[in-house]
Amino acid sequence: MKNIKLKNTDQKSSDFIYILEKKLLTFDRDRFFNCIIDFVFILVTIFMVTFVIVIIGNILQWDIYRMWEETLISLGFIGTYLSFAMVYYFIFEGLLGRTLGKIITGSVVINEYGLKPGFGAIFKRTLSRLIPFDALSFLGESGRMWHDSLSDTYVVEKNILEDQMKLQELNLIGTEDII
Repeated sequence: MKNIKLKNTDQKSSDFIYILEKKLLTFDRDRFFNCIIDFVFILVTIFMVTFVIVIIGNILQWDIYRMWEETLISLGFIGTYLSFAMVYYFIFEGLLGRTLGKIITGSVVINEYGLKPGFGAIFKRTLSRLIPFDALSFLGESGRMWHDSLSDTYVVEKNILEDQMKLQELNLIGTEDII
């Protein structure tokens, strides 16, 4: 079985914490549900933004709906969806380390230290989602998607990660600090 090698932030006992990959990584089923939930939320967001634009345009007597409609037509469905998706993933994963789908399924994005990734890693992760066939990359041997491996991130079960980190802290009880 493969292990995930997380860097130990404490550095008292060893440089790394080894956790079974199968135990920590989010199941493919949950990743699929993350994708479906996020897809629906992005579509609802597009609808809500369009609705707000129509309301504001009517209240203020502006012709902004026509401009919005022209923008949507020029981008097309895929361009509109990808534009909203990039903003959605960057904001949610950058601020919370989780999207709405990950919150519902109990998953979280972490870096190699087991912590929330920085905005640079999230930016790489978000851009990597634009790679054609990224959604099929989980079929590889590692079980990680390209946007995970290219950004050095993992999508893991939040409660299992917390349990493993607590277990690591308990293992450090009684060890000496070397100055």
